[in-house]
Amino acid sequence: MLKNGSILAATLITVILALIIVGSSFTGYAAALDVSASPTVGPTVAPTPTVSPSATPAANVTTTPTPSPTLSPSPTPVPTPAQRSVFSSPNWDVDHETIAVTNNGDPISVIAWINSPSDNITYPIGAGASQSISTPTILTQDGQIVNIGFGAYDNGTLIDSYNATITISIGPSPTPLPQENVMITGTITDKNNGTPIAGAIVTFTSMNYGKTYPSVTTDSSGTFTTQMMYPDIYTVQVTAGGYQSVSMVTEKITTSSAVNGITLTPLTGAPTPTPTPSPSPSPSIVDSWTSLISNPQVCIGTLSALVAVIAGTLGIYEWFARQRSARLKKEKEDVSKPGENKDKPEDVKKP
Repeated sequence: MLKNGSILAATLITVILALIIVGSSFTGYAAALDVSASPTVGPTVAPTPTVSPSATPAANVTTTPTPSPTLSPSPTPVPTPAQRSVFSSPNWDVDHETIAVTNNGDPISVIAWINSPSDNITYPIGAGASQSISTPTILTQDGQIVNIGFGAYDNGTLIDSYNATITISIGPSPTPLPQENVMITGTITDKNNGTPIAGAIVTFTSMNYGKTYPSVTTDSSGTFTTQMMYPDIYTVQVTAGGYQSVSMVTEKITTSSAVNGITLTPLTGAPTPTPTPSPSPSPSIVDSWTSLISNPQVCIGTLSALVAVIAGTLGIYEWFARQRSARLKKEKEDVSKPGENKDKPEDVKKP
């Protein structure tokens, strides 16, 4: 009985609590409708918070810890390259600009442009390298104004630059050079006695083309020969030891020819050299026989002379032999005559 009464009491309490909760919810809903229907602001009844039941943790559930994010190392800042000079000797060459680059640091890139930075060429220059670079080429005309620029970059940082504005000046076209087809010979002599001067140095300079040719030296006969030169008028400079130097101007030389009459005056007190005759070379035996065989007349004459010498030698020998035979015969005759052997010692008889 008591047990049933307890159950009844619990049921009543539960119903009463449910009615209270429903009444509270209905009262809040009615208050909300009154507020929206009437502009008069009345006291607001705070709603009773609904307590949500706490979740019962599931059995045997393992909680996985959330890993903390890995921090990336901050990059090491790259030092800014220092300014340094790398450009020198700019020069305009007909249709482009050239400049010398000397890189005494890390590798760099050089941008060369003309008229517009977009019209450029990029050159990589290694560490410690030196080279000459140029801008792109352009078509030029007399009086044209041209802008040029060079920029050197180390790791993207500008470290040196060269910029200029030039005015193009186009001169007359140069006269084409003629062919070098003239050779000059000559002899240098002593002015006092006409002796050829060996070892004199002769230098020719073209007057119209401005070219000085390599000097030539006279041989033992005082003669010189130049290399092929331009057809032109030449100034000639001649020097020699013990003589005064001399300069002269030739006429227009158009073909290979000889320049005669060049003389040098001895210096005061300097002895006039006497030319030493060159010794005649003695022919070798092979050369003698070759010359003899190749010339029939000389060969016949030589053989005739050789036969004559042999015949003469035999004749002389035969004459001496006859003389000796005659002398021996006479001696025998003299011994065989009686009374002429008294001085001859008597034969000694053997015992």
